[in-house]
Amino acid sequence: MTSSDEVFMVSLWDMLSLLSIVSTLGGAASGAALAGGGGARLGLGVVLGLGLGVLFTVGLRKMGDRVFRSIPDEDLSGRSPLRLRLIYVAAVVWVLLPAPLLGNLIAHRLIRVVLP
Repeated sequence: MTSSDEVFMVSLWDMLSLLSIVSTLGGAASGAALAGGGGARLGLGVVLGLGLGVLFTVGLRKMGDRVFRSIPDEDLSGRSPLRLRLIYVAAVVWVLLPAPLLGNLIAHRLIRVVLP
């Protein structure tokens, strides 16, 4: 296979990591809109959302990396370990509720303080 023929596989874990950034960015943008709109506030909300999203994603990836390293290479049962299933459920829950909510709250309050 040549380098132009390579197919890059994206796992579910990678997609959840990217969704963590996007959901935090959306929450921060909505927090900026709730803080009064305007170009400067929205721009600050986007910057805060991207920064928070990257921080949240780094934490999510580190947590997942610890779980993935703890799984034995040869699992004879054929079922995925419980901790592997739980880390995926925790990541989905994180992407759907806490990440956008924290992005919204932090951006809203920080924008209110910085740009009164």
